[in-house]
Amino acid sequence: MKKDKSKEKKSKKRLREQPTAPAPLTALPAQKQDALLCRALEAVGGKWKLRVLFALGSGKDLRYSEIRGSVAGITDMMLSQSLRELCAAGLAERKQFQQIPPRVEYHMTEKAAGALEAAALLCTWAKQL
Repeated sequence: MKKDKSKEKKSKKRLREQPTAPAPLTALPAQKQDALLCRALEAVGGKWKLRVLFALGSGKDLRYSEIRGSVAGITDMMLSQSLRELCAAGLAERKQFQQIPPRVEYHMTEKAAGALEAAALLCTWAKQL
């Protein structure tokens, strides 16, 4: 009897210690899932935006040329377009300094941290492919 009670207490303790995971996406109706996925892909979809966010994920302010150097293969047009769209979505912020020569710095917002976590999960999944 005592052994059963101690095992039961240990299992209850383990259950309490485990962090609560968010509700699985499959618990949502299909239309809601589709709408949320579309919204996420609009914010970070495409070939470059997520890679630009990874570059900004260092936590420090980066200038345009620093971002371009850390995202291999991106053209100036695609980088400027990606930065513009990320700023419009609220995932990046642009700071312009009034000086000569002009200086602009970009940094990731707190709102973008979730996107980087999701991207890290995708990278983990990609290792299994």
